Amino acid sequence: MAHDDRGLHVRLEAPLTRLTLDRPASLNSLDDGIRLALREVLTELEDRPDIRVVLLDGAGRAFSAGADLRATAYPPIEGDWSTRRHRAGTWQRLLDQLERVPQATVARLHGHVVGGAALLAAAFDIRVASADTRLRIPELAIGIPLTWAGLPRLIREVGLPLTRDWVMSGRVVLAEELSRSGFAQRVAAPEDLDDAVEACIGELLAMPPAALAMTRSMTAALGRTTPGMAAAWGDADHQQWAFTEHEYHDAVRAYVDGLRG
Repeated sequence: MAHDDRGLHVRLEAPLTRLTLDRPASLNSLDDGIRLALREVLTELEDRPDIRVVLLDGAGRAFSAGADLRATAYPPIEGDWSTRRHRAGTWQRLLDQLERVPQATVARLHGHVVGGAALLAAAFDIRVASADTRLRIPELAIGIPLTWAGLPRLIREVGLPLTRDWVMSGRVVLAEELSRSGFAQRVAAPEDLDDAVEACIGELLAMPPAALAMTRSMTAALGRTTPGMAAAWGDADHQQWAFTEHEYHDAVRAYVDGLRG
C-alpha cells in the first residue's frame, strides 16, 4: 500500500482499489492535500477498467470530521474574481469526478461523518455504516450555505424532507436513521463492519465485469439528471460570497471554539 504524505493511503490494484483517509489525529479532516491526492487517484482510475471496485474508508476513530476548519479546506485564494470563483469549486468538481469513474464505489462509514465528509460519502454508490456512525451537517452553524452540490446530492439520496431537516437543523443523525432513510444501504455492528464491507465487495466482484460497469455508468448518469444538480452551478459563487462575510468569520470562530471547549 502506498502512503501519500498528504493523508491518503492508496492500494491501486485490480480488481479492487482501497483508499484510506489517514489523518487520524484530526479525525481524517479534509484539507486541500487530501483533495489533490484523491484527484490524482481518480484521474488514474478513469483509465483503469481492470479495477472494478473502489473502497474508501477512514483510519482511526472516524470516517472523517469534514473540512479542516482550523487550517481550512481552502487555502487563501489570490487573484481576480474568476480565479477565486474557480478555486471555490474544487471539492465540487472532485465529487463530480468521483461519480464519473467507471468503477463501482463503496464507502465504509464509522464514527463521525461530518459536513463535507457526508457529501463525499453521498457520491459513492453503496455506503456500509457501523452502528456507531454519527452524521452531522453543520455548515449553517458556521455561517455558510451547503455547497459542493450538497443539497441536490442529499435530495437524490434521501429525499427533500430529510435533507431540509438534516441541513437546516444541523442535528446528529444516528445509524438507525441513516439506514431507514437509505443513506446507508447496509448497517453492521462495529465488530462486524469489516465483514459486512467485504461481503458487499464480494457481491460486486461476483457480477460479470461488463454488466457491472454498464450498470454503474447508467445509475451514475441517472443520478446526475436529478433536477437540482443543474442548479449547483452557482455553489462556487455562494461559497466564495460566504467567505467574504463577517457573519461567516464570526460563526466559524464560535464553532471552532465550541469544539475546543
